[in-house]
Amino acid sequence: MAEDAIEAVRLRNDFYRDNHRKVMIALLVAILIIIMLSSVLTYVVTHPPPPKYFATSIDGRIIPLIPLSQPNMPTSALLLWANQAATAAFTYDFVNYRQALQTASDYFTSAGWRDFLNALTSSNNLSAVLTKKLVVSSTATAAPVVLQQGELNGVYAWRVQLPMVITYQSASQVAQQNVLVTMLVTRVSTLNSARGVGISQFVVSSTNT
Repeated sequence: MAEDAIEAVRLRNDFYRDNHRKVMIALLVAILIIIMLSSVLTYVVTHPPPPKYFATSIDGRIIPLIPLSQPNMPTSALLLWANQAATAAFTYDFVNYRQALQTASDYFTSAGWRDFLNALTSSNNLSAVLTKKLVVSSTATAAPVVLQQGELNGVYAWRVQLPMVITYQSASQVAQQNVLVTMLVTRVSTLNSARGVGISQFVVSSTNT
């Protein structure tokens, strides 16, 4: 009986010793895991990923960030846009001129549009359209060309020229004027223009002989 008791005690001690060893190993593993997780969490907190920036146009499209000192479109696209802009500037009538000119203003910078309106007013063209109840339309007579391009005062710019014919039509008469339009198109923020460009100077010279 005494030997059985001694054996039972020995087995119990072995059991506790073995389980104590297992508990200590499990505890050590848990501590190591906690240390590793703490290290990872500390790294994540102290080393956040760099922010990613992107630009959106005024109509909500995501567009690449291109410095204003660089061109943001191919020359062919710029010339097409310039043709559309010049045509819009000379497409209005005595009834809807406010709406038409508002649409045309989207092609200009703020300063460029102010200068264009001043020229339109001082030349008496707008008053003549209203007084004589005219419809004004225009079309390019040849493809626009880039005369110069490059950085101007820290902003990329194109000097574009195209010949046009402007038609003034009333209920009984039609008159046409051949002109040469020279535009200075500059890069602008996409917050101000969906295409990232605007006309800062718009010069019209008559070519009628």
